[in-house]
Amino acid sequence: MSQPELQLEYRGGAEAQDAGTARLKPLMRSIGSVAGALIGLILVLAIFGAWSPRLFLRADTFVNVLKYNYAYAVAAVGATFVIITAGIDLSVASVMALAGVACAMAVTGVTIPEFDGGQMIVIALGVALTCGLCTAGFLLQRGTSRTRSVAVGSAAAIAGAVVSGLLWWLIAGRKVAPMPVWAGVSIGIATGGLVGLFNGLLITSLSLPPFIVTLGTLGGVRGLVLYMTGSMPVDGLPDALLRMHSASWLGLPPNVWITVVLILIAAPVLHFSVMGRYVYAIGSNERTARLCGVSVERWKTICYVVAGLTAGLAGVMMDSRLHSAIPSEYQGWELTIIAAVVIGGTSLFGGEGTMIGSIIGVLMIGFLRSGCNLAGVEANLQQVFIGAIIVLAAAVDRFRHLSG
Repeated sequence: MSQPELQLEYRGGAEAQDAGTARLKPLMRSIGSVAGALIGLILVLAIFGAWSPRLFLRADTFVNVLKYNYAYAVAAVGATFVIITAGIDLSVASVMALAGVACAMAVTGVTIPEFDGGQMIVIALGVALTCGLCTAGFLLQRGTSRTRSVAVGSAAAIAGAVVSGLLWWLIAGRKVAPMPVWAGVSIGIATGGLVGLFNGLLITSLSLPPFIVTLGTLGGVRGLVLYMTGSMPVDGLPDALLRMHSASWLGLPPNVWITVVLILIAAPVLHFSVMGRYVYAIGSNERTARLCGVSVERWKTICYVVAGLTAGLAGVMMDSRLHSAIPSEYQGWELTIIAAVVIGGTSLFGGEGTMIGSIIGVLMIGFLRSGCNLAGVEANLQQVFIGAIIVLAAAVDRFRHLSG
């Protein structure tokens, strides 16, 4: 074999080795992040176990952590998808409240308020702005001229206003009979998905920062829930819904097993499906992903829909635990959910994270809170711990990127 051929062969082998090493780096980094979260969980167990083994290291403690943290785990599943795309969803707690109220109203029956011109105008304007802006933004991103985009967006706004106004006029004053539990649960989950779709469309069609959009929906959705209920809880939930938390199968409520099934579905989707590969690609380098043919806007929107659906499911689950839908509940939960995902090794800069890591993060916070409660630490001080953990986890993630 001639010298040039030997050089080419050596160079080709070296390039293949470098490519293989480059592909292994994200995997090794993800494994390292999960290992770090697992070490943190073990440290929490060891510290509180050493402090009071008779109180902390009991089967009841582990069961209680699972029983009272499954809603965090469910919401963290959707948040993981969003954060891996380098996004954020601050509206998750408000979506939980809205979904819970929607489910409760569906299963207990509700009387829709009488027709009011002011309400109709507000609803029509909101729908018109959303339809018009999203349509115009979508067309502009596709290279459509500004004049045509504005014209089509205006037409979409008018159509949205007319349809929503007529719909409100038709249903105003009607009484909705109580629905079966499965229908109420479906409505609650679908409500969360609709808010997720709203977030995703605004973010992708108008190229708005996810932080700003979801911060707006955080307040807007919360205000809507309080308005719908008059700031009063929705009580009288049927036993079939309450049994989702109160019943027991193999020592755990059905909600815990629903969470396990959700995780077993979401983990392969994230790590082994086309959607998962696109999610990681978008978070790693959105521009490169777009150049490679990935429909960035579509998949980012899907991720926010997933986050909305999981938040909706978490809200419905909490109805069964609280025996009512409380519109002012879950304030501050978005902090805990984001903390769990970040602690689990998902990078706030996007492109990295694992589903198992997020669940370990939820368990770590659950055991931390349980230990703090046993130690008599105030709930407000526990929030300080969680906030400090978020900053620490973000700092560690940043150092890992700088060193990598």
